[in-house]
Amino acid sequence: MSVDFLYPGEGAAVDTGVPAIEMRGIDKRFPGVVALDNVDLTLEPGKIHALMGENGAGKSTLIKIMAGVYGKDAGTIRMRGRELDIRSPRDSLKEGIKVVFQEIALISEFTVAENIFLEGYPTGKGGSIDWKKIRADSAALFNRIGFNVDPAARTGSLPVSQQQMVEIARALAHEARVVVMDEPTSSLTPNEISLPFTVIRRLAALGIAVLYVSHKLDEVFEIADTVTVLRDGRHVSTRPIGEHTNDTLIQDMIGRRIESLFPRKRGAPGSKVALSVQGLSTAKKLKDVSFEANAGEVLGFFGLMGAGRTELAKAVVGFDPIISGTISVDGRHLMPHDTHTGVRLGIGLLTEDRKSEGLMGELPVYQNASLASLGAFARMGFIDKARERKAVQDYVDRFRIKTPSLFQQIKNLSGGNQQKVLISRWLMRGLKVIVVDEPTRGIDVGAKSEIFALIDRLAGEGLAVVMMTSEMPELLGLADRVAVMCEGRLTAIMSRDEATQEKILNAAIG
Repeated sequence: MSVDFLYPGEGAAVDTGVPAIEMRGIDKRFPGVVALDNVDLTLEPGKIHALMGENGAGKSTLIKIMAGVYGKDAGTIRMRGRELDIRSPRDSLKEGIKVVFQEIALISEFTVAENIFLEGYPTGKGGSIDWKKIRADSAALFNRIGFNVDPAARTGSLPVSQQQMVEIARALAHEARVVVMDEPTSSLTPNEISLPFTVIRRLAALGIAVLYVSHKLDEVFEIADTVTVLRDGRHVSTRPIGEHTNDTLIQDMIGRRIESLFPRKRGAPGSKVALSVQGLSTAKKLKDVSFEANAGEVLGFFGLMGAGRTELAKAVVGFDPIISGTISVDGRHLMPHDTHTGVRLGIGLLTEDRKSEGLMGELPVYQNASLASLGAFARMGFIDKARERKAVQDYVDRFRIKTPSLFQQIKNLSGGNQQKVLISRWLMRGLKVIVVDEPTRGIDVGAKSEIFALIDRLAGEGLAVVMMTSEMPELLGLADRVAVMCEGRLTAIMSRDEATQEKILNAAIG
């Protein structure tokens, strides 16, 4: 069986009876680490194949070998029956393999059409660039994948979901036969996910093999035909998605069952108000926002892209300036409105972007953890290193942070363990309120369950936890009350018993 597969100006056919790509016995080692050990992966034309596993399972290494970023140490790669020797990204692209990495690789100041043909612009008479053809070919590519955007638009002005579609159009411009999507929805809100899903299904309908790399179980069950699971650099299973349940997929990924992804050991929250926000407004986004969070409560905030969740988080802790309103912690006003006062009153922020706004990647674990509490370890202007490291070790033990030592650079830890270190940083200050913005972004399912348990534990110990999230399951699973935002305004607050997905989404669209 073959499927017509047309690119602008020419035609080709895909034989769906032959695997699009086969990787057999792939090994990859780094100093002191076996990243991949005898891993197999086969992708079929016209099928969406999910690749799953915890952080450190080997997913990124495998797709980087496919993309030519890394060379394999052993094994074979065959494409349509022919063995390949991929030594560089150029080799991979030439063979029709396109990886859309999590970090978008587009030039923001260029137009959409310029980015699509970045590797080689079509030329006209005299060797000059044929701009008219570039725009026409871009429009034709968009038409094939069902994506409507102006080829002359500046790429940096597009939302992330549309920039990903530009990357996919680049793949078609290079006659890609295999497209790899690396965590394509990690920066998207639920209402934006439909666009990449529609385009991914269109790619499959055109006969392209799609490898979908994700941590999100619900997405994989919605879009994938087949799923391969890696664990600790080894192949665990490849099964049709219809043979899996949530439990069996999680068990393959982490090697154990998670009886409850959202463990709830704390009792009902108390009535003592820990955080009071009244009439809060900012110059560009927030408009007259008022709410209270009680000690021992998880108050979850939901909103679509641009609703103002992150802006609220930063304003509440004193980072973003406000034009009106009051913020109080245990009855004490956040005055002056700055982060120094916020920390002194006992309020901390676990930022959405931990890599650029939270972590000091080159510093060791112990210095990242103690950063907000150095004054507590100072004697006559010098840090008592022994006391500092003992305090950090106590939190490493308490939260079961997996690190070879306190001296390990934090950039080498998994996302879940990095997040635990950042939580430890604030708890060492003795908080009353912690604001957590997208606490599980980029974290695998096993580590997510630990972060959920940790949030439950913090509330159980009497903290007020204000959680900003775009993940509906964790909102409904963790929050005692749900607050919904739309265009900078608070549109609803409902109890755990009242909250449903339909009610939340209705409030989110105003």
